[in-house]
Parts: sequence; structure tokens; C-alpha cells
Amino acid sequence: MANRQNGERTRVMIVEQDQKFGLKLADWLATHGYHPVFIRTVNAAIDALAGFRPKAVLVGLGCSTPAAEADLVEVPLLIQTICPSVPVIMIADQSSEDLTHVVFRQGVCRLLVKPMECSHIGAVLQSELSAAAA
Repeated sequence: MANRQNGERTRVMIVEQDQKFGLKLADWLATHGYHPVFIRTVNAAIDALAGFRPKAVLVGLGCSTPAAEADLVEVPLLIQTICPSVPVIMIADQSSEDLTHVVFRQGVCRLLVKPMECSHIGAVLQSELSAAAA
């Protein structure tokens, strides 16, 4: 369950191009006490970061084009610039050793690979939020 400070729900930003998956994850998070914001594009997410001030960011990496995938890999650096020390969890459609090395160098806390249950994402999210608060 989400940590609550001063009666507020924990804010989590979801940056995911797959609308079906993004909405499913946002619904699950909302049901479990979080305040999710689902954004489909990287540019919109970067613009929203300063005002929303999430406690964690979930970034979907499932693009078909290498150029779009490269843009998403840069997102963790931008997030860390705008919101230092916010945990970034990347969710990929598939993983490779190269991708793993790149995303961890960019500041990603965890790399998850689909398919997975929302409950697993929630457990990883809670773990990262607890570590960030310590």
C-alpha cells in the first residue's frame, strides 16, 4: 500500500506509450492508494514533472523504432535533473545486456520486463519508495 504523508496519496508518474498497459497500471495504482498520473509522451512527461513532483516515475520502454527507444533511455537523466533522488523504474517489453547497462548508467533503480502483474510492479515500487525515504 502507498505511504501517506499528511493525508496525501503518494504521487507516481507513469510514462508509457502503450495506452492499454498504462491505463491498467494507473488503475491498479489508484486502487492501491497511490495518486498516479499517466502520460503517453516523453515531452509531456518532462513538462509535467516540475508541477506534479512525483515520488517515483515508471517509464515504459517498448518502442519499435531504435530512435524512439534511444529517446526513452535519456528520460532517467532528465528526470534526475528535474526531480533529484526520485526513483525511476523502467518497464521494457524485452531486455538485453546492452539495454540493462545503458539504463542503469542513466539512473534507473530497477529494470522490469513485461509481461508481469501489476502487483509485482507495485511491490517493486513500494520497495524503491521505502529505500528512497530511508
